Amino acid sequence: MAESLIGKRRKRANLFTNDVRALMYAFGDSVNPERESVACLEDILTDYIVDMCHEAARMAKTTNRNKVKVDDFKFALRRDYRKLGRVEELQRLSKEIHEARKTFDDSEGKSLSKSVNDKEKKTER
Repeated sequence: MAESLIGKRRKRANLFTNDVRALMYAFGDSVNPERESVACLEDILTDYIVDMCHEAARMAKTTNRNKVKVDDFKFALRRDYRKLGRVEELQRLSKEIHEARKTFDDSEGKSLSKSVNDKEKKTER
C-alpha cells in the first residue's frame, strides 16, 4: 500500500523540479543538486500546497460556498504573518498593475483613434 502511494506521488511530482533546483542553487547548493534532495523538497512543497488548499476548502465549506476564494487562503495563513503579508502585497500589486494596464489601454485607444482621424483628414485633402 505504501509503495502505491509513493508511486502515485512520484507520478504527479516533477511539477516544481526546475524551480526547486533553482532555489536550492540560490540558497547555496551546487549547480546540480542531488536528485533525492530535489525530490524530497518537492514532496514537502507539494504536501504544503495540498494542505493549504484543503484548509482553504474547509473554510469555504464552513461558509457554505463551493468555490475557494483568496480570503479563504488568507484565513488559512492568518497565523503566519510573513506569508499573509506577502499575499496582501501581491494582491495590492496585482490591483495596481490592472489599473495601470486599464489606464494605458484607455489612453492608447484615444491616441490611436486620434491618429487614425488625423490620417483620414489628410487623405481627404
